[in-house]
Amino acid sequence: MSGNTPTGDTGQQSLAWEPVTVPGPEPDWRPAPEYQLNPNPTQQYGIWDSIALIHRPIGVLPPPLKAYAARLVLEVEQSWEDRGRVDAASFRLGGYFLVLSQFPDLPDTGVTIWLDRRHTDTEAALARLVRTMDIPADHARDTTWSPHPATQHEPPPPPPSRRPRFLRIRRK
Repeated sequence: MSGNTPTGDTGQQSLAWEPVTVPGPEPDWRPAPEYQLNPNPTQQYGIWDSIALIHRPIGVLPPPLKAYAARLVLEVEQSWEDRGRVDAASFRLGGYFLVLSQFPDLPDTGVTIWLDRRHTDTEAALARLVRTMDIPADHARDTTWSPHPATQHEPPPPPPSRRPRFLRIRRK
């Protein structure tokens, strides 16, 4: 087997990898997060991009993110997107999967609230969040206040599923 060899005489196999030499980058390659006019064949995205794709923005809270993270005892993670660094905290509250995010380097930007796209009851998720944080509901603004470019092109949420109603009718 190329790349590793069994070692030891205890009857159990362990693997020891053979060393591999990986050449450095080509001289004209720039860092992978630089997307435009870069001869580097890879484009690196932050973990934030992966999270944002499966969530949709549902509201914006006044800054700072750290205050909400402290209230809910959340870890804040750092990533980036086209507009710069992004601080984000992902968590589950009741049955809802949520993320709070903020651009720490852009002054006076709010904290965007993101809801997993599988959830359809936006109002209930938002109400549960502000109730748990013990802040007035009118502190949550609509997504037009969000600095994230994704909020400008967000389609409306899907309608609630009719499947449960159909199944109730069929059972009768």
